Amino acid sequence: MLPLDSRARARRHLLIAYIVVNALVFALSRPAAVRRDLHGLIGVVFLVAALRGIAWDDDDTERYGVRLDGLIPGLQGDPRSLPRALIEAIPSALRELGVAALVAAVVLPVYSLAWPLINRPIGPRHLPFTHDPVATLLGEVVAVALTEELFFRGFLQTRIADALGHPNFTGTRKPPIAEAARVLAITSAFFALTHVIAEPGLGRAAVFFPSLLFGAVRIGRGGIGAAVALHAIFNVFERYLEGR
Repeated sequence: MLPLDSRARARRHLLIAYIVVNALVFALSRPAAVRRDLHGLIGVVFLVAALRGIAWDDDDTERYGVRLDGLIPGLQGDPRSLPRALIEAIPSALRELGVAALVAAVVLPVYSLAWPLINRPIGPRHLPFTHDPVATLLGEVVAVALTEELFFRGFLQTRIADALGHPNFTGTRKPPIAEAARVLAITSAFFALTHVIAEPGLGRAAVFFPSLLFGAVRIGRGGIGAAVALHAIFNVFERYLEGR
């Protein structure tokens, strides 16, 4: 278990970040903000909050499921440039994409059967790539999946584990099932609450369940890469089910 002062610091850290983020999410999701096209800034809020939260802690980015070499060097002080780091990350990114595709192939058929129990389609079903497929895909991956996973599965899930006193939660050793389940449930509750704040309704609260899967993948893989890809796949499939 982590020392009590470290756990208390982690609780203060994550609660301050979560409250501030949700206040901004609420403001940016109001009708007046949506009419002014400010809703898209929510992804920026998640991104900045996660990066500042990591820096506020100790800059050890790998502990948070990311390696921001060349952008935030971390405790090891990696001197590489960001372009070089991105090129070297391609093989790992492809592996994480493969893992996400495999998980999606198993889970999405079941998800499609459960989805109508909570939601209703708003139009005929079609994949959301009719008008500008590149912009749609980049939007789902970068603006939504990456920013949300960096904040919720990277920063928030790590700090929740810290607050509960689980020092090995984000290391190479996998946590006991009971500890992991507790952290995943709390993270997913926070994730669902943020979505309800942005768009009230029972359907939005249902993101609690895919969030459990994203968090489990984050634990299993050690980083957020596969969780980001899986999140983007789920979002595209969700839009297909909704008919938009």
